Amino acid sequence: MSRLIQSDAVFADQKEQNAVQRPSFRSLFADGQGRDTIAIWIAFFMNLIAVYSAFSWLPTMLAGEGLSPSVAGSGLTAYNLGGVFGALGCAVAIGRFGSRWPLLVCCLMASASALFLRGLDVSAHTTLLVFGIGLHGLFVNAVQSKMYALCAYVYPTEIRATGTAALAFGRLGAILSAFAGAFVITQGGASAYLGMLGGAMSMVFICLMIVRRHIPPINRA
Repeated sequence: MSRLIQSDAVFADQKEQNAVQRPSFRSLFADGQGRDTIAIWIAFFMNLIAVYSAFSWLPTMLAGEGLSPSVAGSGLTAYNLGGVFGALGCAVAIGRFGSRWPLLVCCLMASASALFLRGLDVSAHTTLLVFGIGLHGLFVNAVQSKMYALCAYVYPTEIRATGTAALAFGRLGAILSAFAGAFVITQGGASAYLGMLGGAMSMVFICLMIVRRHIPPINRA
């Protein structure tokens, strides 16, 4: 004979649960999230302009300065290789110090390295040029790779997926870079191009400084 088992379980209507749990686009701007959302969107936008402008137009810029294709290729290789070390190093720094200061320092160094290259005689200092490009790629890609983690931290669990998906806005910067890089190089050459990279990372610095919620350091026993 079967026995009835009493239970304190409460059953709710499935439609009601879905209505409560479904995040909306407006939730990214509710409860004080608007400031961080807008700042992160603009930071992604400007950072992706810098990243994709380098991917698309760095060899063209170097070739336009009279450098050989091998040097232009070495510059892009150094940029990508620097990005690997930057992503790893920034991850360690964020674990120890939190995300605010490592990201801000990387933004400043990315901007400073671009402005340093702007004043360099590239035809006379090719080795220093390639090293400087690698250093710039290190800091730019360190910021880019870690902003995804920052975005995941900023938004509560229930709207985290919506917040991360909304970063598609930043991809507009990648699209714009295809036109911006060509226009800037055509109008102002290498100096204007490097100035654009430095200016973009300065804007990322301002935006990340505005963000209120940053990843805290990991407490170590």
